[in-house]
Amino acid sequence: MATRNFWINAEIDGRKTPLAGGPRSKDGGMDVTLLVRDDGGISDGVRITCRSDGEKNTIMVWGPDGKKLYDREYRR
Repeated sequence: MATRNFWINAEIDGRKTPLAGGPRSKDGGMDVTLLVRDDGGISDGVRITCRSDGEKNTIMVWGPDGKKLYDREYRR
């Protein structure tokens, strides 16, 4: 598998194949939002942002209130 700077691999009930992929360019990023059913409506769960500045890759996880829950930098 040709993994770029970020890659997602998700196993989802009812799907025959995993949801998998990454940015098209080597310096690309991605945003992932997980939504959740809440009392008959839809609410934000968490948002994951993946960014690259050419020297480091950063993954941040944000809670539904916009508060940063996780932040880590990785060397390229």
